[in-house]
Amino acid sequence: MADDGWYEDGDVVREAERARRLAWLGMSVVTGLFGAVVIAVAALVLGVSLAFGVSLALALAVMH
Repeated sequence: MADDGWYEDGDVVREAERARRLAWLGMSVVTGLFGAVVIAVAALVLGVSLAFGVSLALALAVMH
């Protein structure tokens, strides 16, 4: 590789490793946020279904 003054061999390896770490961190953050959203939606669905079930049970108990 021609020496154009931009990078030396160690700099290229260091920058590649830094980019790899940054990409890994970014993917970890996105995966964590996605997991948090999935858990929040699941909790919301569970809460709504439990509330609906309790209200239906109370309505049936009152009608009976």
